[in-house]
Order: sequence, then C-alpha cells, then structure tokens
Amino acid sequence: PAPAEAVPVPDVNMNPLKRPSESCAQGDEADGQKRQKTESQVFTPRRYQLDVFEVAKARNTIAMLDTGAGKTMIAVMLMKEFGKKIDKSNNNGKIIFLAPTVQLVTQQCEVIKTHTDFEVELYCGASGVDHWTPQRWKEKVSKSQVMVMIPDVLLSALGKAFLSLDMVSLMIFDECHRATGKHPYSRIMKDYYHQSDHKPKVFGMTASPVIRKGVSSNLDCEVQFTELEKLLNAKIYAVADRAEIELCAPSAKEVDRYYDPKTVCFKDLSEELGFLHSEVSHFSPSSTV
Repeated sequence: PAPAEAVPVPDVNMNPLKRPSESCAQGDEADGQKRQKTESQVFTPRRYQLDVFEVAKARNTIAMLDTGAGKTMIAVMLMKEFGKKIDKSNNNGKIIFLAPTVQLVTQQCEVIKTHTDFEVELYCGASGVDHWTPQRWKEKVSKSQVMVMIPDVLLSALGKAFLSLDMVSLMIFDECHRATGKHPYSRIMKDYYHQSDHKPKVFGMTASPVIRKGVSSNLDCEVQFTELEKLLNAKIYAVADRAEIELCAPSAKEVDRYYDPKTVCFKDLSEELGFLHSEVSHFSPSSTV
C-alpha cells in the first residue's frame, strides 16, 4: 500500500487570519517593545535620590529639589516600594499621582508607564471622566494600580464616593507648593485626608515651597514652610550636600551686565508736546462741521 501522506498539524497559537510572516513580525515587534521597556526601567539612582527615597519610605516627605534633579524618579522608586502592598482582590493599596495641569499629568503618566510594570490609568477631562457612570468608575478603579490625575478629578471622585482614601497606600503631589487657599490640593487634604481614619503615605515634590507674594524675610518663609508641612502632614526634606545636584542639574548662574545710561532730552519732548497742544487748541466744537 502507498504510504500515508503526512498531514500538516496547524499551529494552535497562530491566528488563521494572519499570514505566518505577519505573526512573526508582530511577535518580533512585541518582543522589541518589551525589551525596550525593560531597558528603560533600568535606572541607577543618584546618591541624593537614594537619600530622599529612604527618608520618604520612613515618613511623609516634601522633597525640595531643583528642577531637573530627578524628583519624579524618586516618586517612581516609592511607587515600586509601595506597589508591593497593592491587593487586586479588594482594590486596596492603590497609588494616586497628582499633577496640577493636564499637560503635566499626561507627561508624568508616560514616565510612570515607561519605568514600571503597573497598570497605569490617566484620569482627566480628555479621558472622558466627566461623563463616566458610577459603574464605569468602578471598572476603571478596579483595573488601575496607579491612578494619575489632576486634583480636580480626585476631589470630585471623593465627593461622589467613586473613590475612597481607604483603598490608597500612597499619594504623590507634584508641584505640591500649590496647596494653598482653595486650590484642589488644599481641599483634598482638608476635606478628606485629615478627616479620614486611614491616612495614606504622602510624598510631595517641589522646587520651592514658597509661592505666595509678599515674602520679605526668613520668618515669612518659615511661616509658609510650616503651613505647607501641616497641610500635607509631611516634613520638608532638602539635600544638605548639593555637590552632586549641581553636577546633575546645575543651577542658573547670575550675570550682571552694566550699560551706559541713555540721556533723554526732555526739552525736545516738552517742545513737541507744546506744539501738539497748540495745534489741538485751534479746534473747538463750534468750528467742527
């Protein structure tokens, strides 16, 4: 008898609607993206970032560091630390990252996605949160491990009981110096955080805790520092040894330039104004047509 023909066995993992070359190409692309993400997560913290990180793990902290000094990466390190407490089964241990503008919150969301493996969700007007039903909120919150949002959204969600601080382990405030007066940062802390039995860990980030005008002395600065610390239930931490910071994020250098004063001839100006006045005085309501 003739030998039986070998029947090709279909690959159960292959989508029949795609050609093998397409499947391989997409697989390679996915592997490349995963490899790129893994490489992006390889981050070597600077010594002062480790110092701030250790302090922030132990107590609520307001990190006062220069712009460009890597405050967000310290926040990422804290997320990874507190992310161990996230319990998907009961929605506990979540992390909230707050930034005051849509542009900044979108930017920070991408940084967090790049440097962590968390389920990160952006909450702002552009995401359609204003039209979410309670059920939609429940679905989104249950899937999110890190919720990146503008403070107005969090304030509204807390007020409508879409969210509760009981399910949060860490709250991060970017540009936390804005927490004054009736700013949403301030209202979140006064109306909800300080009224809650469960108080999440707080990490604030700022280049300067002083925001109000009229600061004319060290005493004025101390008053604002104290107010911010009390509101955020945190202590300001500034790096004592700035040598490494100056290398990584050098501060602007002040340069004075002096110019010869320009002499203004007010006599000529006075004569010109006098001439214009005399021209105008020739006209009167009676002479107009």
